[in-house]
Amino acid sequence: MASAGYLEGGLADASPTYRSIYSTLFLVGAMAAARIEDRATANTFLAEAEQTAQRLGHDANHMWTAFGPTNVAIHRVSTAMELGDVQIAVDQGPRVDTSTLPLERRVRRTLELARAYSAQNRTDEALVLVLDAEELAPE
Repeated sequence: MASAGYLEGGLADASPTYRSIYSTLFLVGAMAAARIEDRATANTFLAEAEQTAQRLGHDANHMWTAFGPTNVAIHRVSTAMELGDVQIAVDQGPRVDTSTLPLERRVRRTLELARAYSAQNRTDEALVLVLDAEELAPE
């Protein structure tokens, strides 16, 4: 919040790069909040990031943030998993088209969905996704 607050003053005439950096802070914050089971803060941070993503209107990789609507959607799946909302992750995860994002983001979505399937004991589907991720990025 402190970092976002520091950058907030420059939003009025901010470039897409500036907005991407600013909003990425909220994605990181949403994950941190979800990990400590602070659902309200996670949702508030995701909503803030979503507003900026909608203003930008497309996915981009300004300053290697991969920020845009798709990355916000990936974080919604990830925070759902952290908060124990497995069904939300299973419902939303397959609908996130990551084909235009950097490899790391594509693999992250795949692994989060595999984790969600595994939590539902859908091990065959989870394994297929893990193998897909390994094929994309063996490291």
